[in-house]
Amino acid sequence: MFIWSAVAHLIALTSPGPDTAIVIRQTSIYGRADGIKAALGIGIGIYIHCILAINGISLIVLANDTYKLVISLIGSLYIIYLGISMLKKKVEANIKNNDEKSYLNNSFLIGLITNIFNVKAFLFFVSLFSILIDSLYGFYFYLFPVYFAVTSAMWFIFVSYILTISVDKRFNIYSNKYISLIMSFVLLGIGTFILISSLNEYF
Repeated sequence: MFIWSAVAHLIALTSPGPDTAIVIRQTSIYGRADGIKAALGIGIGIYIHCILAINGISLIVLANDTYKLVISLIGSLYIIYLGISMLKKKVEANIKNNDEKSYLNNSFLIGLITNIFNVKAFLFFVSLFSILIDSLYGFYFYLFPVYFAVTSAMWFIFVSYILTISVDKRFNIYSNKYISLIMSFVLLGIGTFILISSLNEYF
């Protein structure tokens, strides 16, 4: 069962979603290092999702429509905020000299918060661990969450690396002036879709 769960997890990772969009956003604005920080934040977020799923806390949250709505609203509005803020930012040659470095621009926290407030991640790991529940004993109780967190972080680190590997500025996402505009609309679209879907589902 673990192998099939690992395959499902890898497929989910490679599917476009908020996590992928956030890694691309941070990489395109701040460069590879911040893309990696966002990836690490996502990895920690996934580890937390796994722990919540194992202990049944996620089921309690998902069983309450109001809790689901609140999580979805926070997550969608945060993604919309990131999209809007990206529209306002100017991609500079050396953005790291920006004096505006605050927790709002912390790539690790952005990755963590985006993942934590993703209801689909809640649902995915609840489903995943419902399959693995018979295998969760002893060492495996600690191994599985670590595995999913590490593989997730490694995938998004790989994404940030691939996006910045080219020495040709036309193909290097950090140097491409059009990427910020495209990704801002992608984030706005994802956030708006999650917001509308959550409201429709609740009401």
